[in-house]
Amino acid sequence: MLLFGLGWVATSLVHATTEAPITAVTVYSDRARVVRTATLGVSGTQRVELPRLPLLVDPESIRVEAQGAEVSSVDVRPASAPPFPQKEARKLLDTLDRLDDSIARVEAERAAHEAQLAALRRVQPVMPRNDDDSPSTPVDFGPLAPATWGPSATFLVDNIAKLESRIRALTEQASALGAERTERLAEAGNLGAQPRRPGIEVAVTLAGNGPAKVQLSYLVPQRVRWYPRYELQLQPEQRRVQVALSGRVSQDTGEDWEGAKLTLSTALPSNATALPKLATWKIGTSERFIPEPQAREESASPPPPLPPRAPEPDLEQELRGQLLARAGRSAEAPAPVASRPPAPSRSQAASPNPSSTILGTVIDAASRQPVPDVVVTATTPNLQGEQVVVTDAVGNYRIPQLPSGVYTLRFEKEMFKPYARSDVQLRSNRTIRVNVELLPESLGEVVEITGRPPTINVGSTTAGVSVSEELVRSISTHSNPSEPVIDSFVGLAPPPGWQPPQLEANLPASLAGGYDLAFTAPRLETVRSGQGERTIPLLVESWPVQVERQVFPALAPDAYLVAQLKSPSRGVLPGGEASLFVGADPAGTATLDLVVPGEPFTLPLGVDRSVRPARNVRLVQSQEGLISKDDVNTYEVTLEVPNPYAFPLQVRVVDQWPLNQDGKVEVKWVRTTPAAQSDEKTGELRWDLVVPPSSKKTVSFEYSLRRPKDWRLLQSP
Repeated sequence: MLLFGLGWVATSLVHATTEAPITAVTVYSDRARVVRTATLGVSGTQRVELPRLPLLVDPESIRVEAQGAEVSSVDVRPASAPPFPQKEARKLLDTLDRLDDSIARVEAERAAHEAQLAALRRVQPVMPRNDDDSPSTPVDFGPLAPATWGPSATFLVDNIAKLESRIRALTEQASALGAERTERLAEAGNLGAQPRRPGIEVAVTLAGNGPAKVQLSYLVPQRVRWYPRYELQLQPEQRRVQVALSGRVSQDTGEDWEGAKLTLSTALPSNATALPKLATWKIGTSERFIPEPQAREESASPPPPLPPRAPEPDLEQELRGQLLARAGRSAEAPAPVASRPPAPSRSQAASPNPSSTILGTVIDAASRQPVPDVVVTATTPNLQGEQVVVTDAVGNYRIPQLPSGVYTLRFEKEMFKPYARSDVQLRSNRTIRVNVELLPESLGEVVEITGRPPTINVGSTTAGVSVSEELVRSISTHSNPSEPVIDSFVGLAPPPGWQPPQLEANLPASLAGGYDLAFTAPRLETVRSGQGERTIPLLVESWPVQVERQVFPALAPDAYLVAQLKSPSRGVLPGGEASLFVGADPAGTATLDLVVPGEPFTLPLGVDRSVRPARNVRLVQSQEGLISKDDVNTYEVTLEVPNPYAFPLQVRVVDQWPLNQDGKVEVKWVRTTPAAQSDEKTGELRWDLVVPPSSKKTVSFEYSLRRPKDWRLLQSP
């Protein structure tokens, strides 16, 4: 087996495409890895074209593996749609018009000849008429005399033969024209159809003899999603819960996944290949600050934007529509093309966006050696805050994406004198080099250079030069390849273009709590591009469950079903939305957190209207006190829980007694039967009961309220 990593290669592909259907797909939170497999016979050295890939594919992720043959080379190149042949389209439309006219003319001539033939065939000789009752009346031989029957018959036969011969010739001509028109209509349909979508072409050169198996894998970094979805069904008789985990998968990548092995993963693939490096972080370096007036740069306001142009007619689509209409087919919608960043307009190019760069080298003035890990700080009134970078191992630094303006550069490192360079003029879309020599010293005052910039840099023997973007690109192109790229861009900020991954809270990578989980569908699945969401079953398990009823007699007349669960699975399950069922009846929805094996969690399963608790309150009023009388109310609360089922019922009863928030009202706890769990902060009382089958249980508690006489009591939440 040989594995190749690929780049872009501009080579031509000349052979027929080999069938390589999609056999496996791994779907991540926001991307997918697709594997295509081709089986073919190899004889010697053979070049094989694999199916065209959509533009959304990351070309750097393309990999080719071969079993039974050796991969000699792999060519990858972008493939664009061929230009529409407008000249050929117009010529084809003219040909169709000419064929239609010719067919109409032939059909008209044939119809005229057929009418003449029918008229001639209706001509028949008429027998002479003789009236026996009128012998004196001359005989009327009709329109044709017997003497002319021979020439007339010859005339009819000859003309009928000529007409039939001409009709046959016209029929053959019409048939030939119709066949040609059918071919041209097929050409019109093919030419008017939307062209093959642009994409990526992959060609492999194999060497070997015998059957070979080629696998093409690649990453599609967008337009792919999957979400976990649960279905929990409580089976009361078995005291178990059936847990069904499914994945809701959707994709719009431009290719259909037909009959593929589908794996849904919570991992988050990364394209980073270099380890991060910590920059030097210094705190407490002091520096004299001398405020100086700065001239404010004034620029003319940009001109107003031009009015939008009227859309020009799309000649290509118009010609395609005409061709499809002639072919009797409906016009197709234009094929969607992968979105690319728009090109900047002239006004945007002239705008003061950060586009300039300051770079240079820092060396030791004594040893003439480069100084690494020097903190370089750039400040300007045109920039909010400051830009900070650190020199690399060879003393180079680079501060990109800077707006134009007048900059002050500070260079700081332990065991060297701090150095500052002011009045560094930076123009728009330019790159300047500022080289610096630092004087060795552990501590020292800052060297401040003010006023107009000198011709030769103070503290350096190198004059500042203006470097064009082409030179910068050529320098970066011919840089030392063995040096890690990240060394040239190390700073206190992330590298340019880097963005932290941002995922929605309901995506698998977020719901898995950091676990890399993978679930493979038990059978081959098909997910078509742009056809909406498909639900893929992943696993079905049966878990033991302990179901209890929780009743709140003071708040609701019904009992609430609550399931106490512990996952017996060997692996972790991601969180997600869940549909709840009690038997075959839906009981609502819930949101599951990360499910860890052996860790208990609860699920609400809806309302059990068969268990209806009762609450009775008995009030006893009295007065106490020798001199000043106080009103005392004693409350006896009785809670009754029935069990209509033929099995024992676990019930949690929840109630509450009031709390005192006024020092003049005294709340005294008297008793509870049986003992209850109480929360002194909220006044909540809880009883855990087991009610026998077809029976009921009663709990009660008693408390008293003591207040000054004739005080009115108000309840506050």
